[in-house]
Amino acid sequence: MTSTSRILELSTIISTNTQKIDTYLLVNDLPQPSFQEYGPLKVLPDGSPPELEQARIDAVEASIELQQLLQGPDSLLTPTINSTALTAIHEFKLATKVPLEGFALANNTDLQFYNFLSQYPERAKRFGGVMSSSSTAGLQALLDKFPWSSLPENGLVVDLGGSQGHVSAFLAEAIPSLKFVVQDLPEVISDTESTYRVPEAVANRLVSMEHDFFTLQPLKDVDVVVIRYIFHNWSDEYCIRILRNLIPGLKPGAKILIQDHLMPEPKTLSLAKERDVRAMDMIMLSLFNSREREEDDWKELVAKTDSRFIFESAERQAQDSASGIMVVSWQG
Repeated sequence: MTSTSRILELSTIISTNTQKIDTYLLVNDLPQPSFQEYGPLKVLPDGSPPELEQARIDAVEASIELQQLLQGPDSLLTPTINSTALTAIHEFKLATKVPLEGFALANNTDLQFYNFLSQYPERAKRFGGVMSSSSTAGLQALLDKFPWSSLPENGLVVDLGGSQGHVSAFLAEAIPSLKFVVQDLPEVISDTESTYRVPEAVANRLVSMEHDFFTLQPLKDVDVVVIRYIFHNWSDEYCIRILRNLIPGLKPGAKILIQDHLMPEPKTLSLAKERDVRAMDMIMLSLFNSREREEDDWKELVAKTDSRFIFESAERQAQDSASGIMVVSWQG
């Protein structure tokens, strides 16, 4: 005899109890739940039968469990956010009274995130490991949506803030004509116990280099700089500094290849995906005083940096993706 799966059991609980509530509302000519301006504050008015309140609780709890099961552990480990608290912080200007990032408050420090990590090698190591676990889809988009074949033989690609080199290794395996330099902080680059190892097949074309992207780029004649999911950690002021520090190393016509969140127009993604990307925007604001950016925001950021930077394009990496590939050229 086949037993009913937990997800089907939960869906039945939701359906059965929702039907009870819907019938009660209809029979008693009560308004349906909604978020309209004059919608009811409560689903069930005070004085409703206790069994109806229990039905509501059962439906809600089953919905939560079902959602968690269908999301899976990977999605549940990604932080989500309740916008109510941030709305209050904005409305009452609470951030001006406590001018610290959420990360600094949570860790009892006045250091910024990456400065803090530099003092705690174990945490820096764990963070580097997480950054090395990018999905293949994101890496494939980076490969597919840029004309790598247009670069000269032995062209130089700098992977800025590239952790332990997994992105450059992926690209190097696909593009044998290029050389790669992965730049990151000393505590990341020198992590000899890293769980990621650069494949031997590309080791002769990929090197790691200690570098802080808030200092001037020491390399010269760089053809492409890859910057993945770094700018969303920083406010515009710091992003501009990162870009300007690249200038001494760029050859004329060099490209800045940015893979980062590309905020969608409202209601152009599915409800779940749009909720995730809006939540991430608020998470970055609360943790780092930074944000996710729309295409116009990216254009404005580049324009404010230096007039010799030309914003060429922004393309969503997949139709339903919250991430995009932005290309900027250097005309200095």
